[in-house]
Amino acid sequence: MTTSLTMGVVGHVDHGKTALVRALTGTETDRLKEERDRGLSIVLGFAFLETEHGAVDLIDVPGHEDFVRAMIAGATALDGIVLCIAANEGPMPQTVEHLNIARLLGVDKGFVVVTKADLLSTSELAAVEAEIRTLVRDTFLDGAPLLSASSVSGAGIDAVRQTLSALAARPVERELRGRIFLPLDRVFTLRGFGLVATGTLRGGPLRVGDAVEIMPARRPTTVRALQIHHQPVEQAAPGQRVAVNLRHIDRTEVDRGDVLAAPGSISPTRRIDVELRLVDNVPRPVKNGAVLRFLTGTSEASAKLRLLDRRELAAGDASLAQLTLDRDLATLRGERFLLRSYSPMYTVGGGRILDVNAEHHHRFDAAVQQRLETAASGDAERILEERLAAAGTQGVLLAALAETCGLERMALDQAGGRLGAVIAAEGVAVAASAYAALLTEVMAVLERFHADQPFKKGLDIGSLTSALESQPSPEVLHHALHRLVEENKIHAAHDFFGIAGHDPFARLGERERRLLADVERAFLAAGYEPPSPASVVGADQTKQSVYRLLLETGRLIRLRTYDRSAQIVLHVSVLEDVKQTIARRFPYPQPFALKDIRDLLNSTRKFVVPLMEHLDATGATVRSGDLRRLRQQ
Repeated sequence: MTTSLTMGVVGHVDHGKTALVRALTGTETDRLKEERDRGLSIVLGFAFLETEHGAVDLIDVPGHEDFVRAMIAGATALDGIVLCIAANEGPMPQTVEHLNIARLLGVDKGFVVVTKADLLSTSELAAVEAEIRTLVRDTFLDGAPLLSASSVSGAGIDAVRQTLSALAARPVERELRGRIFLPLDRVFTLRGFGLVATGTLRGGPLRVGDAVEIMPARRPTTVRALQIHHQPVEQAAPGQRVAVNLRHIDRTEVDRGDVLAAPGSISPTRRIDVELRLVDNVPRPVKNGAVLRFLTGTSEASAKLRLLDRRELAAGDASLAQLTLDRDLATLRGERFLLRSYSPMYTVGGGRILDVNAEHHHRFDAAVQQRLETAASGDAERILEERLAAAGTQGVLLAALAETCGLERMALDQAGGRLGAVIAAEGVAVAASAYAALLTEVMAVLERFHADQPFKKGLDIGSLTSALESQPSPEVLHHALHRLVEENKIHAAHDFFGIAGHDPFARLGERERRLLADVERAFLAAGYEPPSPASVVGADQTKQSVYRLLLETGRLIRLRTYDRSAQIVLHVSVLEDVKQTIARRFPYPQPFALKDIRDLLNSTRKFVVPLMEHLDATGATVRSGDLRRLRQQ
């Protein structure tokens, strides 16, 4: 766990936020000439206050409606707010909107400062304070400190400092995600340093020298240096304001709204599942299919709303929903978001991201609702259990689940252990019940096959896969077959699988046994220069059946050659005799040429070329140019 405290100084335009930050810290957060000329904050301002309990980061957010987007970019990283309300004006529209935004983004601590308190009498100030207490009733600021201050006279400033210090003594705790996630709110260049990007670190730690990506474009770069509160550091932790000096990246390749992430740790998304709540004062219901502005971290996109359990959402209502974005964004499960209308512009609602790169869901589907409610719980074991049940024998790729659900891989591995999940391949988990059912199904399919085809040794992998109704993934099926072979329940030979102990020769009749012996004798007698299968088998269907049985059981071997139309078949004992003859004459690592084998076997190229191609293909020999050698055992 890491501890830190980032406070947003929020409120209506011209309610003294910037002046309060200046009085507290001595820092001028209006850094743009236009801001100073107009006396109006346009972009986010940053300062920090040293207290006896550590530094408190202060983000001065613009209050004017035109710059509320900048306010949201700062608010998504906040632990608490200082709500500024000018004594001479009282609560105003952006006062309410900023409070709503903080609530939607999960902020749960803060206090109120009545600024410009020197402009009112004591009785007038008491009336404004009463109005404010009514405003914050039933919010996280209900019962919070309500202070009065003047940035001009300095009255009350010490009390504000002390309140911030008290909050710093009980800083918010964050779970260490373990993967870098830094939404960027400023990007600029410094002479002699190059590109610098700033933001509040949401996941980490982030270290000097780390390889990172600019998302969603996946542009690689490296952390050259880090600063916190203008001081060089080697490492930054989640919750801290950080400036990152990046190598090998051009200013045109990165901008505010991008995300700094560990390479390959997240994927861009255009469809997300969310937990959504509308603000209490939204002027009209929001209908399914509405197009809204979607804001998360420092990013923005247009989003089409898909309500999954109703046709519209009224003020104050909550619902599970899906959002389809008009462009790629980089975000994580658990991040907060806001929705705003286009015209007129106002905050509609917000909530929490439940899944990124989500599947397209059917509306009014109880199963979908259940899955999303489980995702909303954040319980790794419940989430994995549900995904395993839904995946069946396809299994769940734990790395992909960790990414889409914003969970740590270790937590999923531990949850899988508690659930008894089978790890069928590297990172592929399958429910124990589904795996056990697959083992039973494989045995049943092979038993039925032997009953229908008693003269066959078994099924090849393709035929077996097609016969399984559970449609397992290749990784899960391979693991199950390996398990059954280890338990001596099935056998595997020459790419065929059958029930252990099944003897296809046992049920042959007298004529079939005689024909099988005739076919086998013909190939044995021919040695290195076998006859064509057609000349041996002919048109007799029984003879054809026993010939196929000899192939399936591995007593006859069809050579694997470059000419796939070739039908060159050797008896297995002849092929083994060839390998031993070569090994005696040309032991590893002695090389040999094709003509050497031709002379050794006293044969011709017609037979020796496909024979050597087969030995190459099966790994018995290794070819280098015109020479070969036996593979080292």
